[in-house]
Amino acid sequence: MAEQFRQSGIEVHSLGINRKTDISGAIRLHSLLKRVRVDILHTYLLHSNIIGRIIGRLVGVPTIIGSERTIGQAGLWQRTLTKLTNPLADAVEVNSQAGADAIEQALGVPNEKIELVRSGLDLNAYSTTAVRPETRDVLNLSQDHHLVLYIGRLRPVKGVEYGLRAFAIASSRHPNLHMALAGEGEQLGYLQQLVAHLDISHRVTFLGIRRDLPNLLAASDSVLIPSLTEGFPRTAIEAMAAGKPIVATDVGGTSEAITNGKTGILVPPKDINAMANALGELIVDVNLQTRLGKAGMQHAQQNYPIENYVKRLDGLYSRLSGFDDPYHDIESIQDSVF
Repeated sequence: MAEQFRQSGIEVHSLGINRKTDISGAIRLHSLLKRVRVDILHTYLLHSNIIGRIIGRLVGVPTIIGSERTIGQAGLWQRTLTKLTNPLADAVEVNSQAGADAIEQALGVPNEKIELVRSGLDLNAYSTTAVRPETRDVLNLSQDHHLVLYIGRLRPVKGVEYGLRAFAIASSRHPNLHMALAGEGEQLGYLQQLVAHLDISHRVTFLGIRRDLPNLLAASDSVLIPSLTEGFPRTAIEAMAAGKPIVATDVGGTSEAITNGKTGILVPPKDINAMANALGELIVDVNLQTRLGKAGMQHAQQNYPIENYVKRLDGLYSRLSGFDDPYHDIESIQDSVF
């Protein structure tokens, strides 16, 4: 994403870390922070949280904010190191109440340090349907096909295996089904073999990493989120912003994004029959598709515009850094991305 940031006029510094065990990255971070002299260090996910807290305090960064986006994925050493370094952080940002509860209980983050900042999107980017025909043509789909879309990493925690097994059941009942998966991960080879074993290769397309998610959502008819755990599913609000009905597992903060029966359909994790039935219900009931899609779009517009996210995050920065001037110009802040 570095080039996207640079094109937006944001200064980017890469630490060149290619693996989690690259200890030299901490040395490079120490050197960078001493040279740049940042006012706020905002880190994301467990490893950067731990290293950022230690190096940030050694260098003397005034304000350090951590962020957690996952639930239940930390190992023993990660939990231990997080608990030991919690006193070094001024705050920990989460994007769901479920995430807040999880880091307080599992990672020992004090409640008074937890800051809930809901995600936000550029909703205008998801409001177009003009590209639907051409995007479907590339996938060799007719207008009669119902396209189920999965967006995300191909990792065990995302439950993609169960999503594919559910799709296989649903497609045996509804021959016009097709599924596209946008993303990469360590399970790619296994999932490709599973698709062949389930004899649905002709119904499934692996798209790899894509930069045109609004186009893919415009081309889709429903979105499947089969996760085994979630902090908060950003894919859900992307799908709702595009007006697409969702079938998702009821895990973590998913129910904070999706109201069952109103903006989507929630099913138990790993329950392939429930997932298959939900997909089938959508396929045969166009009115249900429309109702869920419209309600989801309205929910996204009311709760997840990018302006709301920027305002909340800017308020957090201002409060923690001691710069609480209601008249300051957000655009005047010099940004650096690590």
